[in-house]
Amino acid sequence: MKNKKININMLVIMALMVAMHIILSRFLSFNAWNMKIGFAFLPIFLTGYIGGVIPAVLVGVMADLIGASLFPSGQFFFGFTLNAIIIGIIMGLCLHKKQDLKRIILASWLEQLGVSLWITPIWLSILYGAPYRALIYSRIPQIALMAVVEPLMIYLFFKAVEKVNLKNTVTEVDRDTLDPKRNLRKVVIEKRESLSPEERKAKSENICRKLIDGEDFKGAKKILLYKAIKSEVDLSYLEAEIRKMEDFRDKKVIAYPLVKSANEMIALAPNTEEDFVEGFHNILEPKADASEKVEAADFDIIVCPCTAFDEEGNRMGMGAGYYDRYLAQCGNAKIVAVAFECQKVATVFPEAWDKRMNAVYTEEQVYRFLN
Repeated sequence: MKNKKININMLVIMALMVAMHIILSRFLSFNAWNMKIGFAFLPIFLTGYIGGVIPAVLVGVMADLIGASLFPSGQFFFGFTLNAIIIGIIMGLCLHKKQDLKRIILASWLEQLGVSLWITPIWLSILYGAPYRALIYSRIPQIALMAVVEPLMIYLFFKAVEKVNLKNTVTEVDRDTLDPKRNLRKVVIEKRESLSPEERKAKSENICRKLIDGEDFKGAKKILLYKAIKSEVDLSYLEAEIRKMEDFRDKKVIAYPLVKSANEMIALAPNTEEDFVEGFHNILEPKADASEKVEAADFDIIVCPCTAFDEEGNRMGMGAGYYDRYLAQCGNAKIVAVAFECQKVATVFPEAWDKRMNAVYTEEQVYRFLN
């Protein structure tokens, strides 16, 4: 039911954007046979920002087809529909839930310099028989104008959103439409935090026992764990049990994540249990000068923290994407997550790049998944 609501809301947004595109393109733009100046890019931009590539492409295509059918302004040509597809891809890839000025300029200039300046003259040349090079020259004033106006309008839109906190207001009114993950993350964390400290400790130790006794842990030599914060599953019991094992000093290595930059996480094995320091988001991380790096491909098992997990083995983190990027390099390891049973949901709305778990361990059972 929740997925159905999300789909319906997205369809409503797309329908509004199609109508806006037709109005801006057909009635509120300067149209000549060899150029068009207007604001029809706004609906595509908004759809790409809210929904991503596919909704932006669909809005562009439907607006072109419906507009050409209801309000024809000349001969229909599929090349212009192809333009709408390309622009939707550009807007979705560059601007989906992003407000970076460089991305805004990149998206706008790819559209203007790539599509409007070089591709559109091909279609005009085929339609009207005009020389391709001459068409390019005739469109330079339009491109020069829109290459400034378009990124400026998009940038001003984002600044207005920041100023009046409109984005947060919309999210509060209808989170499920714009960012279902954010709402789900909040709900599941609240469930996790509703457990008492005593409950979390007991459940965490139970999860650790299942890990030690489970098939994923058998024979594992190089192990990536994490230091829990707040209400996460605490792996202290697991760490202590590993250190008690006879082959710990000679063969087993415990490593922990270290965030190096906004996009990079590595794994370090501290020399002692005391070689930790508060790092990213106050998480305990190994001291770089008192640890040894372990390569991602060398791990036998990786135990991931978890905000929520679903019935397909998809895991939701805190949204920064560190683990997803790192796990893509861990081709030899068994990837498992640990969570409390209350963190299980129907879906975590996985993205294409998300790494599915081989298993999820809770205090009640072990969920296994075929990858």
